[in-house]
Amino acid sequence: MNVSIIIINYNTASLVLQCVDSLYSQIDGIDFEVIVVDNGSALDDVACLRSDTRFVLIESKDNLGFGKANNLGAISAKGEFLLLLNPDTILQNNAIGILWRYMIEHEECGICGGNLFHADMSPAHSYHMLYPSMLSEMDFAFGQIYRRLKYGMNAQFNHGNKPIEVAMITGADLMIRRDIWDTIQGFDPRFFMYCEDADLCYRTKCLGKKIVNVPDAHIVHLEGQSFCETERHCRRILDGRFLYFNKYHGKIYNAIADALNILTIGAAVALYSILNKKQQKENLLIRLHTYLDIVKTK
Repeated sequence: MNVSIIIINYNTASLVLQCVDSLYSQIDGIDFEVIVVDNGSALDDVACLRSDTRFVLIESKDNLGFGKANNLGAISAKGEFLLLLNPDTILQNNAIGILWRYMIEHEECGICGGNLFHADMSPAHSYHMLYPSMLSEMDFAFGQIYRRLKYGMNAQFNHGNKPIEVAMITGADLMIRRDIWDTIQGFDPRFFMYCEDADLCYRTKCLGKKIVNVPDAHIVHLEGQSFCETERHCRRILDGRFLYFNKYHGKIYNAIADALNILTIGAAVALYSILNKKQQKENLLIRLHTYLDIVKTK
């Protein structure tokens, strides 16, 4: 088996089926299997998946989160490579075959992913050039100016025609060698959602392997373009960030990062108010209020 494709479902059965349709219509030249892990969805949602014979369905009674659900799916996987794929993705070409071929031809690569597009085929966030840090968070609050200046048009999407080495591939379309997955024991189960992909990529890089974006692989990602639309979403982002910082930098670094980020986000809110950028301001206000609530309870 060349590739085991793992898709996590949480009340998104219609998207899962659309994604699987694209897999079977686009993949060519490789032997693959599809494993769908249901994360405790509503009965009518998971019922839509039970009769589909194109994939193996694993049902969890509880919502395990992204990392633990993928770990569960990987137990049954038979492929020499694992492809972690979001349910809200649609292949535009033989993307999985292209990623597999790159991995076969480049032993130094431990993880790779393709170029992601929005539904209108405009470029979407496909990878990060920086791991989570004080710098990356402050840069994020100010519209990622540092990344844009340092990496230009390729800060989050590869506009060229050659693969490039990056810090981390997003969990939306992440291909990893099975032997590396087994060596690092998959996702750290402490991460429920967010930063688990950064942690996985960082541990892979520590093994001396490269993380690479392969631009010829094209996948539509239907996620919302607003980075922080609700307090619940924001809280999960920050919970992942706190765990990542504690794991790699310690509590003192985390505390300093808290103070700097609160100041940075406050300054960014003031700047967006002056520039009359209402959506950016509202998103950051949600992040700031959630941040302050979490810090108070730490």
